[in-house]
Amino acid sequence: MRLWLWVVLWVGLAASAAFGQSGDQIIAMVQKRLASYKTFSARFEKQFYWAVLDKYRSREGRIYLRRPNRFRIELEGGDVVVADGKAVWSYVVHNGQVVISPYEAEIKTPWEVFFDYTERYVPIAVEESALRGRSCYLLIMEPENKASVIEQMRVWVDPRRGFLLQVEQREANGNRTAYVLRDHRVNRKIDGEVFTFEVPEGVEVLDTREPPVE
Repeated sequence: MRLWLWVVLWVGLAASAAFGQSGDQIIAMVQKRLASYKTFSARFEKQFYWAVLDKYRSREGRIYLRRPNRFRIELEGGDVVVADGKAVWSYVVHNGQVVISPYEAEIKTPWEVFFDYTERYVPIAVEESALRGRSCYLLIMEPENKASVIEQMRVWVDPRRGFLLQVEQREANGNRTAYVLRDHRVNRKIDGEVFTFEVPEGVEVLDTREPPVE
């Protein structure tokens, strides 16, 4: 699993009015909440629909974040991505391999990615919506790049706490990918061991970091 599979959970928000709130006000609320997070964790489910096959697939996981540069993404089945502030460890069980890459400037935390995406999507509507029995904002956006395979983004936001509840991307070919978040926990202590990775016995290690200069 690549970090960028998680990026979509932190897309930017903008739109017109709903619940008496403008899109800009919703953005400001979410950004303010994100800026106040020192730690964050949540459970998530990735749901994917193949239009051509008319089939669904889902996979659950959990994410842990700690500012400024630590995160851990776990998926059912054992796949995991861990950033310890110096390197990113990506383990895919099926491949039997751990890839270690440098934690460089272009590898951004979901917090940073959230702000980047505010410039990539154009708001077209904000609606009052209900999601799993709770009222929320529904922001509907289109990409600025008309050549993008993503035709539309839909984002559900908790109006009281500013949590992202669900993100859905719709492609022109009919495929849909949704990320559903629950069990949000903000500014709670997360043990440092969560942001370390121990290579399982017998697993191949591919270290792409440059060797130290002697």
